[in-house]
Amino acid sequence: MRGPVGLRELSAEGRRLALAALVQSLGIGLFTASSIAWFTRHVGLTANQVATGLAVAGAVALAGSLLAGVLADRHGARRVLATVYAGRGLCFLAFAFVTDLWQYLLVTLFSVAFDRAGPPVLQALVAAALPEQRDRSRLLGLVNVVRNIGLGLGAMAGGVTLTLDTVTAYRTTMVLITAAFLGGAVLVLRVPAPARPAAAATAAAAAGERSGEATGRRRRALPDRHYLALTGLNFLLSFFDVLLLVAMPVWVLEHTSAPAATVSVLYALNTVLVVVAQLPVSRLADEVRRSSRMLLWGGVALAGCSLCFAAAAAVHGGLSVLMLVLAIVALSVGEVVSTSATWNLSIVLAPPEARGRYLAVFGLGLAGQRVLGPVLVTGLLLGSGAVGWIGAAVVFALTGAAAERVALGGAAKLPSAEPELTTA
Repeated sequence: MRGPVGLRELSAEGRRLALAALVQSLGIGLFTASSIAWFTRHVGLTANQVATGLAVAGAVALAGSLLAGVLADRHGARRVLATVYAGRGLCFLAFAFVTDLWQYLLVTLFSVAFDRAGPPVLQALVAAALPEQRDRSRLLGLVNVVRNIGLGLGAMAGGVTLTLDTVTAYRTTMVLITAAFLGGAVLVLRVPAPARPAAAATAAAAAGERSGEATGRRRRALPDRHYLALTGLNFLLSFFDVLLLVAMPVWVLEHTSAPAATVSVLYALNTVLVVVAQLPVSRLADEVRRSSRMLLWGGVALAGCSLCFAAAAAVHGGLSVLMLVLAIVALSVGEVVSTSATWNLSIVLAPPEARGRYLAVFGLGLAGQRVLGPVLVTGLLLGSGAVGWIGAAVVFALTGAAAERVALGGAAKLPSAEPELTTA
């Protein structure tokens, strides 16, 4: 890729990656809006079977992202990412012809495995193609923006399928989703393949530097303690997702006096804020010290969100709605700040020759949140009422502070990061 990445200035390769994210998110939005109705009304599954299948597949598929990271290091992130996109597209086509629970479980396992493998491999591709931290942070921010837009548009388009509610309509929708993912794969393959650090390192070793460097590479095959610690802390900082999708609607409907329609308004508010703020905020994550500080800001924002949710149950009428709005604003700030920081740090702290593996391990934090988050939120947070929200605020604040220190500690061990730390 060439040149700085921004809203108005993207290289051809950057535009292809952003367009690939857009067309796939359109497909995901279509699937999200119509899949439950397809599986329950026409395949004959129960909603509980659908949810259980997703949960089981999500747990099993954690290993899929690790395998994708290894393959990205060996064969190049571009090739692996295109394969992941194409594989997921074919899974959506298979969904159109499942007829029983076991077929659904099998296809879901592969679909979720491809889904979990995609984000770290995309990061690895962007990191290899964009050496400048600022450029890749902006591109990843733009990818997130177009992904959110695509999800919204796809969900709205899915309303047509729900209105028709015929087997032909659902299967046509699945074909369109498949086409979207195959199109994304083609766009990825059109991105010139960057040189793989692992291949360069192997050539250097063959030239006479094998002994010391090969030992270092073996030691870095698994993430160091700072990287693993940051992965665990990101598990908590990524809870903005489950707070919005699970905790917020339950809290609004069962614990506050706000009207039920408030739930939809809060969802829309989050979408707008993320779309508007993601790109400007991602520009801030252009060096290690600032990115590390953003982890603290993200934790504090999520802590403020939790306190506002607690307050919303203690007041009534307009004040309750106001507290909920403030909670979603704080949650959205925490989301865009922490994600921008972790995009940068997860790449910077990973050795180039093992970047795919490192990013795959880091992605386990977010994947683990998707599996365990709903259980923890419904069982611990919501079950404890306002006290649970106050406890969550303390956890988020401490997590942000700890993540900042861990990130700085990991960066201090990287020779390339030390000048940046001292001059920031």
